[in-house]
Amino acid sequence: MAIRWKIPNWAAQRLRLESLSSRLIAAAAVWTLLGLVVGGAVLSGAFRMAAQNNFDATLQADMDGLIAAAEPDPNGGVMLADRFLNPKFHRVYSGLYYQIRVGNSGGQISRSLFDRELNVFNQARKGPLTWGNAAGPEDQQLRVVSRRVDLTPDNSGDGDYTFLVAGDLSEVERQTQDFNATLFWSFLLLGLGLIAAILVQVKVGLLPLRQVSK
Repeated sequence: MAIRWKIPNWAAQRLRLESLSSRLIAAAAVWTLLGLVVGGAVLSGAFRMAAQNNFDATLQADMDGLIAAAEPDPNGGVMLADRFLNPKFHRVYSGLYYQIRVGNSGGQISRSLFDRELNVFNQARKGPLTWGNAAGPEDQQLRVVSRRVDLTPDNSGDGDYTFLVAGDLSEVERQTQDFNATLFWSFLLLGLGLIAAILVQVKVGLLPLRQVSK
């Protein structure tokens, strides 16, 4: 003859309370973690976009300085006044480069490029500027801005040059990685704090029911 055990009523009520408490804590924890993950992804994307825009603005400023420093020489090339140029253009493989094309020819390059030329791909035009990418020295991933400029005083078209300025995107990647690391640890601590607060809130909120059960 099998023995059937019957759970006392007070024990069944306690089990139901514990089950309700666990479900509330689990549901709140899942939604909290989901919100933190989505929020972190949005913040990371926004920071990367801001870093990219700031990087593009810096390249455009270097482009303006390069154009301001340029004057056509009698041999069809370009003379540059150093006072307008970023010093990084003079350091080999510094991560900042320029190339000046005359018509369809390669033209002249910065000392920082040494013996390389910029082969731009994925180009997109935005107003007078064209943005793209290129492979740089030492496997650098470059962001490139280019602009066609007529250096003749009467805009006759005889001095048609294309100025290209390229920068190493590793700085954007480094800034983004540093931000993501800070964001991860900040959100991890915030998530643990919120889960602890949820645990306390559920335990305190169900306390009257526990007292009624007792």
